[in-house]
Amino acid sequence: MARLGLVLAPCAVIVLLAVAVPGDARAAGALYGHDVSWPQCPTAVGGAGLPMPPETSQFVVLGLTRGLPFTDNPCLADQLGWTRAHGLPAHAYTIPAFPTPAQLEADGGSGPWAADERGARLRNAGHAQARHALATLARVGFSPPMVWIDVEARPAQPWPTANEQEQLDNRAVLDGVIRGLADAHLAYGFYASSAGWRSITGSWELPDTPVWATAGRLDHPEEARDLCTSPSFSGGPVLIAQWFDDERDYDLTCTPDVFPSPTS
Repeated sequence: MARLGLVLAPCAVIVLLAVAVPGDARAAGALYGHDVSWPQCPTAVGGAGLPMPPETSQFVVLGLTRGLPFTDNPCLADQLGWTRAHGLPAHAYTIPAFPTPAQLEADGGSGPWAADERGARLRNAGHAQARHALATLARVGFSPPMVWIDVEARPAQPWPTANEQEQLDNRAVLDGVIRGLADAHLAYGFYASSAGWRSITGSWELPDTPVWATAGRLDHPEEARDLCTSPSFSGGPVLIAQWFDDERDYDLTCTPDVFPSPTS
């Protein structure tokens, strides 16, 4: 993620993953892992040169973009190779954003929805963002059992949040992303903070869609672990909880079987 539902698409199968945890804070039965993307890529524009996960990591979530739709994590192939070499199961995540005028012009007129009104054009634009993420997966030969949709503020391409109509427009874009992943028979869920989800979507209720919830910057993971049993930002079941510090993003699984055996 920048620091960064399990809705099953047709024919998709639910399967899970699993980190060095600060202090002695491992919960019984939980797997501990990390998410990595362009911040761990030394060649990426805007990359922070952050370290890859430690040897104790039990799973990885790999970012597909360089923080915006229609961009690529330039180290994805290398990070996937690292993940496979360490025998770790993995999910993926992609970062959508509200389409620019040029993107809406290019992508809004074609897709699953008839482009006869703004909401349909926004959905088509979101669908195009999902298709780009799918092409990225195909290019590196990665078939994750789950793709998380990372919903957060991106200053370079912001979500409009001034009023309810703008939040409904944001939902339309995300609806298109969902449709794109579902059309590819991929399971999906949403990553967000509670405040970010409320601002961007107007607290969109999706009780059947899985959640990857973040507690933000923490010194200890107890608060993140509490997210596993607290109501989520969208009402969906929390499968993974996250927290981070200046060096790494940390993740823990909230339920069994979130990750499969090491991914292909």
